[in-house]
Amino acid sequence: SSGINAEYGVYGEFCAIHMMREQVEKELTSLHSVTEERLADCAERILLSFACAQIRAGRLDEEYGNVGECMKRFQLSLAIIAGLIGDARSDSDRQELIKYENRLNLIIDNLGRRRFAA
Repeated sequence: SSGINAEYGVYGEFCAIHMMREQVEKELTSLHSVTEERLADCAERILLSFACAQIRAGRLDEEYGNVGECMKRFQLSLAIIAGLIGDARSDSDRQELIKYENRLNLIIDNLGRRRFAA
């Protein structure tokens, strides 16, 4: 049962990320300042920037002992990065995103172990 809830949560986050990306693209289109070919790149950069900001905020949460909030931020960042991996336009971009994904998975696993050990 918990596996199903976890999978649903990840799927829900994945869908939410794609909806966020579509919304960012719509907002950029309304500005008329972005060409069609650069639209997706801009949306991806905004989402990646948001994911990185969540990672930094998660580190601060971790530093101040707010492990629950920290985990939420890291999991959201992981969902964003996973969504971006699927949309990566080049192998080098995909490989860089996979590095972020792997690092976040390690951090989340370590936090989870520390949380249950306490």
